[in-house]
Amino acid sequence: MSRHAAAALATLLALAIPAPIMAQAKPMRVLFIGNSYTYFNNLPATVGDLAKGAGEARRFEPTVVLVGGSTIDGHLQRGDAQREIARGGWDAVVVQDQSMRPIATPDAMWHDAEAVAALVRRAGARLYFYETWAREATPELQDSLSRTYHRAAERTGGTVVHAGDAWAAYRKTEAVSAGAHSALFFTDGSHPSTAGTYLAATAFYAALYGRAPNGLSNIVRSTHDQPAVGPAPDSPRDSIPRPMATAIQRVVASIPR
Repeated sequence: MSRHAAAALATLLALAIPAPIMAQAKPMRVLFIGNSYTYFNNLPATVGDLAKGAGEARRFEPTVVLVGGSTIDGHLQRGDAQREIARGGWDAVVVQDQSMRPIATPDAMWHDAEAVAALVRRAGARLYFYETWAREATPELQDSLSRTYHRAAERTGGTVVHAGDAWAAYRKTEAVSAGAHSALFFTDGSHPSTAGTYLAATAFYAALYGRAPNGLSNIVRSTHDQPAVGPAPDSPRDSIPRPMATAIQRVVASIPR
């Protein structure tokens, strides 16, 4: 077969393969560095479930470095985060600090964010900051928390995933009786319930895939186990009521990205 004939055949074969199937050859590889706010209800796997349910051509392939209560600095001291970042091949690296540290010591958080950003740039990946939420008893702290994450993104060229802003917006729509918890919180008033993780996962889907989150499935995972460093583990599937999922999607879609 001549070179021209071979090239023509290759072109015809490429045209015969649907574009989504061709795109599946390259998954979206995302590294999550954080703590229990990420591993409660397996946020990374939940994002993958949403992407799969939405028919995304690029399969979501998450890897995790998650330690309960850890700060960014703690991850840098242990070394697992650096080793995983340096392995390369990441589309995105997601970083999350300890829940109160961006409020208590923003300068320290910014310093650590810049250190991680240098590693992420060297690996050729895009940096995302997982903006978390104020605790249930102190919703007024969300503005300070959000400002610190936004400033970290400005200083590093990173992108904020606005889970905390969406969390605050959803709470304003709730009618919570005295003594009861917001639907987004676990009973400790700090960690996410399955609905809280679903909200965060919806915000990640919108940020990473660049799509409005409307019409996503209502699937979430159910676990409180800290995973080992490596690919995000499997965990039991759960779901939230479809009307709640729709309401969460609507709120997340209303937050500017």
